[in-house]
Amino acid sequence: MSTTLLLLAALIGYSAAARLSVSGTDLTYNGEKVFLNGVNFAWNNYGTDFGNGGYTDTLDTWLQEIGSSGGNSVRIWVHVEGYSTPVFDSNGYVTACDNTGEFENDVLHFLDTGQANNILVTLAMWNGAYLTNQPAIDLVWDDSKLDSYIENCLNSLMNTIGGHPALGAYEAVNEPEGSVLVESSSEYCYDTTIIGQSGAGWTGRAIPMERYLRFIGGQNEAVRAIDSETLITLGSWGQFPQTDAFSNTRNHYSDDCLNTAAGGSNAGLDFYQMHCYAWGTEWSPNAPFAVVAGDYGLNKPNVIGEFASVCAQTGSTLPGLFTYAYENGYSGAWTWHYTATGDCSDSRDAQREALGTLSGRTDHGVVDIVVG
Repeated sequence: MSTTLLLLAALIGYSAAARLSVSGTDLTYNGEKVFLNGVNFAWNNYGTDFGNGGYTDTLDTWLQEIGSSGGNSVRIWVHVEGYSTPVFDSNGYVTACDNTGEFENDVLHFLDTGQANNILVTLAMWNGAYLTNQPAIDLVWDDSKLDSYIENCLNSLMNTIGGHPALGAYEAVNEPEGSVLVESSSEYCYDTTIIGQSGAGWTGRAIPMERYLRFIGGQNEAVRAIDSETLITLGSWGQFPQTDAFSNTRNHYSDDCLNTAAGGSNAGLDFYQMHCYAWGTEWSPNAPFAVVAGDYGLNKPNVIGEFASVCAQTGSTLPGLFTYAYENGYSGAWTWHYTATGDCSDSRDAQREALGTLSGRTDHGVVDIVVG
């Protein structure tokens, strides 16, 4: 059977499947309000998990462990800094997803395994929190290079995985605020002075917010052009760039900001995603675990996309943090991170145990879901 026929067969097979969806400020699955109870993987081998022979059954084992522990979702990083994938030519243009032709099918296999274990997957493609690879940096600066990525990799990926019931969300870049230029601007969306006061720009890459919004919005529109039902999110290092509710915050990722920068009308997010770590022994001002979701004044669901009890306000526990998110209006919570490396990561055993905290609950959203 030809590749085209295989794709059509897959899309027909997926067409009857439920998908993660949005209803007002709630996430839903198969018509029911759900809570995304899960973890960040975020990688097994940093930046080399997909394509070029890098996929290993460790990821499959991890998905089985999360599913059997009561988790229903994971967030995994894909290209990260672009050292392994995609393929760049000598001028910095993307020519393919990888050198071996395995990349798209590796991601598909991961989604298949997720579905088999009743897990929804969010794919976080790039990493703005730590960015050292110049070709990846140039994708943000140069529209023609971004177009080459979309045309020669992203479109192929989405044509392979589009419509998959385990594909929960697409995330163009993790924590782009780490690499933004802190500058004043007459354009509300591009003025980063407020988030700069809270620490944005820590990598020193000094990429203007306008460029980042074009980079994000361009990918979002490309994904929706192929699979309009895949949800779009973006993980920020805190609440600071995702709400206008407080004097120390500014929503840079509103529909208006993303559409204006991308020059389109379909570049916005479907749900917000805030990361939450303590400042010393206390939560930062207006952090997700210090307020209820409604305090942010957002008209979309909000997921706490990264957190850990070892980098939380004194007295916090993983079960308590999951319970707080569930009972205070958030649409999900993902621990950082199952690789269990670095200072801000609980052990795998602790994460698995905490995933069972909400098992069986439905009062603020279904946790035990069947993917398919």
